[in-house]
Amino acid sequence: MRTAGHVVVLRWDAKLGDAIVSSPFYREVRKLPEMRVTVVTVAELEEMHREDFGVDRVIVTRARPGFRELLRVRRELGTVDVVVHLVGRIQPREIFFLSRLNATRVYSLDDALRLVSHKLGASTKDLLFVEKYARVLQSLGLLAVQTGYIVPSPSTAGAMGIGTADIVLNPYGSRADKSLATTKAVELLGTLADTYPCFTIGILSSLPTRQAAKQLEVQVGRPNVKALDGIETPRHAVAAVSASRITITVDTAIVHMAVGLGKNLVAIYPEMGEEPNPWLPPASCTTRVVISHQDVRRYRLTGAKDMNEFSSSAVVEAVRDLGVASAPVQPGITVAARLVRGLGVASGTLSRQLPLISATFPEVAECHPGTINLQLDRALHVREPDHRTPPLAWTPSGRTREVFDLVRVELELVGSGRRFPAWLYVAHGSPHRSTPTIHELIAKPLDLARETDCRLHIRSSAIEVGTTGTICTA
Repeated sequence: MRTAGHVVVLRWDAKLGDAIVSSPFYREVRKLPEMRVTVVTVAELEEMHREDFGVDRVIVTRARPGFRELLRVRRELGTVDVVVHLVGRIQPREIFFLSRLNATRVYSLDDALRLVSHKLGASTKDLLFVEKYARVLQSLGLLAVQTGYIVPSPSTAGAMGIGTADIVLNPYGSRADKSLATTKAVELLGTLADTYPCFTIGILSSLPTRQAAKQLEVQVGRPNVKALDGIETPRHAVAAVSASRITITVDTAIVHMAVGLGKNLVAIYPEMGEEPNPWLPPASCTTRVVISHQDVRRYRLTGAKDMNEFSSSAVVEAVRDLGVASAPVQPGITVAARLVRGLGVASGTLSRQLPLISATFPEVAECHPGTINLQLDRALHVREPDHRTPPLAWTPSGRTREVFDLVRVELELVGSGRRFPAWLYVAHGSPHRSTPTIHELIAKPLDLARETDCRLHIRSSAIEVGTTGTICTA
C-alpha cells in the first residue's frame, strides 16, 4: 500500500450536492497511512468538511477564485503531493494554479490537459461520480473502498425550530431551468395532497426560494400542504429530510442527502439521451428515479434543462413503490407472519392468471407473476374480499375454471420498517385453503432479501382471525 502524503481536494464550486458525493473520499482516504487531506472550499461548506467529513484542514476561498486569491491559497498549502480536481474542463486560472503546485499526481476528468497525470475522463465516463472518487482511492492504493455518503449530523427538527412533514417536496434547483415551473409544482403538490390526505406535504426551500414556497402553499390551497419554516442551512435541510417518510426532489443536493440518510427518495432527473448521467443516485431499494422527458436536442443546443416533462401520476406511482400507502387501513387487524419459501408453482401459473384477473381488477396488473408465501401466527379466513373473479379458464387446455379472491392489505417488513401495498391472493382450488395459517400475497416486484418477519394490516371486515390478533384503529 503506497502513501501519498499531502492530498488537496479542490471543492470551490460551492455545490452542496457535489460535496456530499465526494464525502466518502475523506473517510476512506484515512485508511491510508500517514495521509493528510486539505480541502479548498467556500465558507458555506467549511463546517461540513471540517466537522462532518473530518478533513485535516480547510482553506476557505470564494467560489471560483481569481488569480490573486489562488496565489494566496498556493502559499497556504505548502508542499502538495496529490491534487484531486474532478471537473471535465479545467479553466485557465486553474491551470495556472495547478502548475504552481508541482504535485506528483493530478487527478482530473480533463484528459486533454498535459499537467493532468491521471486522466479519468474517458476511463470513468460511464461511472457515477462517487465511483470516480473510488477510482482515485484505488489508484492511491486502497483497493476496498466503501462508497456510502456522509451527511451533516441531523439534529432533532423540533429542537431546531424547523417545520417537518410526512412527504417533503423540493421543487427548487440551483437554477430556474433545474427547478419545477410553478404550474408543475402546483399540479404535483395537488396530486400528492389528494392522494395522501392523511399526510402532511411539506415544501422544502432555502432562503432565496422561501417566498416562492409560501406562494406555492397558497396556490395549492390544500390544508395538508405547507411551506416548511426555518430551513436556512444544510443541517436544517438534513433535519427536515430525516424527519420525513419520503423525500421528492429535483435537486441533486437533496437527492444525495436523502441517500446518505437512507431515506425513501423519489429523484426527478432530466432525460439525457445516450449521454450517461454521473449524478444519478446509487441504485437502492429505497430510491426511485422519475425521468423528465425533455427535448434532448434542445438541451444540447442551449444547455437549458426542462424538469417538467413527467406526469404527477408517475411520482405517485414511485411513492407507492417505496411502500408509502395512501392511507392506513382503518379500522383493521394486524397479523404477524413470517416469509417462507413456496413451491414455485405459482410463478408459472400466475403469469397466465394475472392477465385474466386484471381484466376485471386492473390494480393488480403490474404485480410480479409470483407469490409471496406467508406463515401466519394464527388462522385467517377471507369473508369479504375486495374482488372476487368469475370462474377463469386459465389453464392451457381451458377446460378447468377457477375463482380467485383478492383482498387489499399493507405488507410491513419488520426488519427494514418498509411498507408496501399488496393483495391477499386466494385461489379457490389451492391446497392452502385447507391450511388457513398459510397464505399467499401478490405485489409489485419487491426486494425481500434479508427479510424474514412481517405484519399484514388488513381491513377487519374482510377477514376472520383467531383470538390472538391485535386490533388496530390507526
